[in-house]
Amino acid sequence: MSEPATFEAVRDEIDYAYDRTVFFREHMQAHGLTPQDIKSPEDFLRIPATSKSHYRRNFPAGVLARGYTLTSPGVMRFQSSGTSGERLNSAVLAYDLARRQGTGLGVNRRFDGLWRPGGRPRICRFAPPNCSDVECATGFSSMQDRTLPDGTLVLTVAHDLLATPQWQIVKALDEIDAYEPDLLVVDPTHLAFLTRWAARLGRRITSPRTLHVVCGYTLMTRVARRCIEAFMGPDVPIGDMIGMSELGYLGFECHEGGRHINDVDFYPEFLRDGRPVEEGSPGELCVTTIDDALVPRIRYATGDWFTPLGRSCECGSELPLVRIEGRATHMMRLRDGRVITPGGVDAAVGDPPWLDLYQMEQDATGACTFRYIAQDSAHPQDVKALQARLGELLSPEEVRFEAVDYIASERSGKFQPCISAKGR
Repeated sequence: MSEPATFEAVRDEIDYAYDRTVFFREHMQAHGLTPQDIKSPEDFLRIPATSKSHYRRNFPAGVLARGYTLTSPGVMRFQSSGTSGERLNSAVLAYDLARRQGTGLGVNRRFDGLWRPGGRPRICRFAPPNCSDVECATGFSSMQDRTLPDGTLVLTVAHDLLATPQWQIVKALDEIDAYEPDLLVVDPTHLAFLTRWAARLGRRITSPRTLHVVCGYTLMTRVARRCIEAFMGPDVPIGDMIGMSELGYLGFECHEGGRHINDVDFYPEFLRDGRPVEEGSPGELCVTTIDDALVPRIRYATGDWFTPLGRSCECGSELPLVRIEGRATHMMRLRDGRVITPGGVDAAVGDPPWLDLYQMEQDATGACTFRYIAQDSAHPQDVKALQARLGELLSPEEVRFEAVDYIASERSGKFQPCISAKGR
């Protein structure tokens, strides 16, 4: 079993980043620091966190390590979806992605058969178009047009998920049948949408190979999971991936349903107001890469919040167990000073069988609106029970409930279950 990253490995990464990258050397010097000042984890806190904006401004020359270019062997380029408002160009070494993926998937025994010696799984991706690096939003491109250099087939989907026309949905289902994938890499809200349509059309999502599902890109709500599991059946392994375009797998869901953070290829911190949080309290995940020769990142603020649980998991993995809270920019701030995370909202919503999709929105005044798409089987008492749970969670704020048949995706193409004008 791989060992967790040590602080000595972090010091090596600091030395390397300071010596080989213009941005990090200037970042340290701007705060009167050199690598020799960082002798302990307490000293480490003196380094101000780095962020996407730093890497956006300094890409590529300022953040690529000396000796590398964007055309060096093994370098893969990425562009994020722009969830934070602006897309991020980045690069990563292919073998760094592979080892992070291996560590992440290693917590889930149901994915053990996915990678076979000498083979590579056939992958279909169904996610917001901005996440896919090819034109997939219009639906007029061919499978060949949407096949990435690594063989991944990107399925077509409209930029605004719920506006995807039926012919485009049928095309995506046909292409899954034709491609016969081992693995679906999906946004869970997108796949839940596809499964609802497939059920309506009398279609199935299958493959002659053993099909696996990895969910990422946005928070996997309990409602989305219920839709996917009910349609795909118990024999299809489903795992929730914690990741970022620029870093790859930061963690994964184990076969017992726990979420684990990768502390082998990263040195993780959970911070609030710049200080480590106690176990059981939520904090922003900041990571320091380990042995990243191309773009070393020191104290990189992910913008995603987690609660470190500080207990072992029945799966046997020693990777830290966490609860996903969601992005800082989507958190709801109440008049009484409480902060409600998207994970907290989702726990209150639960997975009532009559609910297909929801979105909680907090406007700049603090007022909350819960929009939901319900099945015909929804009973007024079911809705009242949900109203009571959310009313109690968000008190003293008033919550307005709206039954709708359409909810827009955000500008990036992602569908967020919780958005807030008061998030940070």
